[in-house]
Amino acid sequence: MRLIERLGRPLPATTAYTEVRFVQMLDAPLKLRGELTYTSKNELGKRVVFPYEENTTIAGGQVEITRAGKPAKRFSLKRAPALAGFLESFSATLEGDATRLERSYVLSSEGNDKRWQLQLVPREAALSKHVKRVLISGQDSTPLCFEVEEAGGDSSILLVDKLAAAPLDGVPQRTQLQQLCQGAP
Repeated sequence: MRLIERLGRPLPATTAYTEVRFVQMLDAPLKLRGELTYTSKNELGKRVVFPYEENTTIAGGQVEITRAGKPAKRFSLKRAPALAGFLESFSATLEGDATRLERSYVLSSEGNDKRWQLQLVPREAALSKHVKRVLISGQDSTPLCFEVEEAGGDSSILLVDKLAAAPLDGVPQRTQLQQLCQGAP
């Protein structure tokens, strides 16, 4: 798929992000800000700087989460299928590797070279039990939003690149964020 090939980035790559998580158990969405560091197809770092400080590193099939003053949490990526699915979609997209994406997802796209959306639906039943779909929105050759819909109804929208600093006043609404992703200035 020509669109995916255009999205490839040289490694290492670092970008600011804002993530809004919509979790059914919470009264309001959780808004996080920080920085993503992508160093290889199997290694991703996520640093949260707001509303708390936390570092997550995914490398070698393992996840490590650290917070100041607390013991590190470590577990296998196999125990977090939604996170594994996000890592696969994120890393294959930033590598511009359509073949790799197509191994794990059924792909469809809409839009044009200027503004586009790429939808990824898991092929494997094991992943689809956790991830309903990933929707990547962007402009030109730059991904700007990664929306992950989980099978249980929770979701998250990750704003990156120039949208990471978008003002999100009050309580962000999912439809508001989706419109921002689709019509990014």
